[in-house]
Amino acid sequence: MPLNYEGTVIRPPSEANSLIFQITLGCSDNSCIFCPAYKDKPFRIKPLDVIFKEIDFASNKYPGVRKVFLADGDALIMPQNQLIAVFDRILEKFKEVRRISLYASNKSVAAKSVEELKELKKRKMSVAYIGFETGDSVVYKMISKYGCPEDNVKSVNKFKEASIKSNVTVILGLGGKKHTYAHAVNTAKILNESKPEQIAALTLMVAKNTPLFEMIKKGEFEPLDDFESLEELKIILEHLEDFPCLFFSNHASNYVPIEARLPKDKEKTLKILNDILKRKDKSDLKPDFLRGL
Repeated sequence: MPLNYEGTVIRPPSEANSLIFQITLGCSDNSCIFCPAYKDKPFRIKPLDVIFKEIDFASNKYPGVRKVFLADGDALIMPQNQLIAVFDRILEKFKEVRRISLYASNKSVAAKSVEELKELKKRKMSVAYIGFETGDSVVYKMISKYGCPEDNVKSVNKFKEASIKSNVTVILGLGGKKHTYAHAVNTAKILNESKPEQIAALTLMVAKNTPLFEMIKKGEFEPLDDFESLEELKIILEHLEDFPCLFFSNHASNYVPIEARLPKDKEKTLKILNDILKRKDKSDLKPDFLRGL
C-alpha cells in the first residue's frame, strides 16, 4: 500500500528532509479567516490500520529514515492511546529514527496532560509546531482562531515541562495597517512570556478562497505593503528580550530570508533590516513571483 496523501499536505521548512505520515486530515479548528490550507477536506483522524499499513510500506521503501513528521494541521489532537500506537509503530519499523515532530494547537495541547506529553517525548517526539499568529487580543479575535494569546503561553510552558521544543509561527501583516504596531509589539510580548526555542515569522499572503479576501474587497482590512511588513518584523525583533532561540523568516512567503540565533545575532539582523528599510530598494526583496504559501 503506497503512502496515500489526501488533499493539501503542508510541512514546516525545517521538515524538508522528513518522511511525512498524514495521520489526521485537515485542521481541528479550520476557522481562521486568513488560512486556505485545509478548506479542501473536513477534519478527521485516519484509522489506525490504514496508518500502520502506510508505515509498514514506507519502512520497506525508505528503511534509513531518521526524521518523521506527522501531519495534517493538528496531529496532536489524536487520542493518546492511538498516538502512542503510531509512535511505537514508527519506532518499531524505522530503527534509525532520531526525531518525530508534528503540528499542534492550543486545543490539542490543552487536551493532553504533561505526563501524556512526556510519554511522547520518551518516544522521540522532539518538536511541536504551533501557530501563535499574533499576540494581540484584538487581532486574535478578528482572525477567528481558537483560544487566545494567553493560551499560546500555556501551550509552550506545557511542552517545556515535558522537555519538548516548541517552534511557533507568527504572521507579519496579520493586523493590517490598522493594528500593525499593536500586532507587532504584543506579539513580541507573548513571545517574551513564553520563550519558545524556535520562532518562525511568515508574511501574510491573502488567498482568494478566504473570509479575509472578502474583507479586503469590502474595505474592512487594508493589507501592509512589502516594506511595512519588514517594519513589523523589525519591531518584533526590537521588542524581543534576550532569551535564547532560533529566529527564522525563511518561509516562501517572506520578503527577506533570515536565520538568526538570538540574542547573539539580534543587532546584526536589525542592522540588515534597518539598511533595507532605509534604502527601500525593491531589489533587496524577494520578488512576488518567487513567494508562495
